[in-house]
Formats: sequence, structure tokens, C-alpha cells
Amino acid sequence: MELKKKLLAGKTVVGTQITMISNPNLVWILKNLGFDFLFIDCEHGGFSYKEVSAMVSMCRALQMGALVRPPQNDRQNVQIYADMGTDGLIIPMAESAEMMEEVVSHARFAPLGVRGVAQGPVTDFKTATDMGDLLRTVNEEFMIIAQIESKPGVEHMEEILSVPGVDAVFFGMNDLSVSYGKPGQVKDPMFREILASVMDCAKRNGKIVGHHFFGYDDLQWGLEQGVKLISWRSDITAMQATYRTDLANIKANELYIP
Repeated sequence: MELKKKLLAGKTVVGTQITMISNPNLVWILKNLGFDFLFIDCEHGGFSYKEVSAMVSMCRALQMGALVRPPQNDRQNVQIYADMGTDGLIIPMAESAEMMEEVVSHARFAPLGVRGVAQGPVTDFKTATDMGDLLRTVNEEFMIIAQIESKPGVEHMEEILSVPGVDAVFFGMNDLSVSYGKPGQVKDPMFREILASVMDCAKRNGKIVGHHFFGYDDLQWGLEQGVKLISWRSDITAMQATYRTDLANIKANELYIP
């Protein structure tokens, strides 16, 4: 679990979102390309626990970070995805301090929380006599990332980002645009103002700032705002962008016969 250490040291990390393709070999390819982590989306991706566990195990074997966005923020989902050995969870629809306090409690071992202990990837399959220091290390290195993606989340950002155990903030631009009555209008200047205010709040509270980017203009702006946790494109959008350009070039060739 080196991802949080890098971020706390002021380094920038870049990953990509996995929404549809669950083959562990994809993890291998992305690691070789130079990505630091995977953002596995279980909120919108129809992955089974077994599929996610296989991808996370490959990440651990390759010393690559793994962040999961669970479909629900309840104790069961937090426990299961944390126990797979992930580096952290991106918590969707963070809208109150009370909600995030509950998530933190479910994600941290005692005395910081009520997370249950079981042997497996998260404990490196150690026996009970080895667990004390290991559980303290997991508590220190595991990340809880609050995803602000609604008007209530923005309105309560100060309380949310002051919760002990919340390590970072992330954004969901599509849902944010819907919440503000501007569905899909993520380029509206209003949203940069909103993001900047939340990012400033995060930095005041000593939280890491993360964001998902699809283009270089937005990326440049984000870096200037202090974003350190970069999620770049996804399995779907990267494939679409590459093949769309390639096919257009192939079919534009004068020797191509449709």
C-alpha cells in the first residue's frame, strides 16, 4: 500500500478507471504502460466480488495501487472491498459528516473503528500473532476518499472534509451537473468555481485532492489547483478514442473500399 505514502509525500499519481473490462491481464498491461493505480468502478460497473478480487490481487502482485468505488456505502460493501487488499475506497455521494464518520468507522480497525478482522489479502495471510503491527499499518495506509457529486455534498464540504480518517476528496462531475440542474454541462464555468472552492476546503483541512479527467485542458487546470490523485480516462473512453481515430484514418484512405 504505497499509494497514500506517495501522495502524502507530495507526489502526483495517475491511474485509470475500470468500468467494463475485468480481465486481470488488463491490469498487467496498464502497469507496464506506467499507471500508478486502478480505479475500479463497482458503482456503475457490473463486476462480481470475484472479478474485483482478481484485479486487486493482480495489482498487489505488480505493486500497483487499487482503489474501488463501492455500489453502496454500507458496512458490508466497505468491509468486503477493503478486505480484498485495496489501497482505499472512493465513497460515492458523500453528503454529510455523519455518513463519512460511519464509513470511516467501518473501514478502520480498532481502536479507530469497528472493522472486523479476518485473514486474507489485507493481512497478507498472517497468523493472529502477527496482526498487531499489521493492523496499525493498514489503518495508517488505507485511504478513504469522499466523492463530492451533489449540491448537498458541496454545501456540507467543510464538515465532510474535517472528518478524521477522511484522507482525500474526489469529484463526480456528471452527478454534480444533474444536482445543479445542468445535466451534462460539466464545462459550465460555474463548476470550475465549485470545484475550486471544494479543493481549497480540502487543502485547508489537509486532505489530498483527486479528480477524474478526460482532456488535457482540464488536466492542466486541475494540476494548477493542486490535484495530486489523477484518474485519466477509462477502459471505455480510452478504447473509443483510440479506435475512433484509427478507424477514421483507415476509412479515409483512398485505397479503402467500403
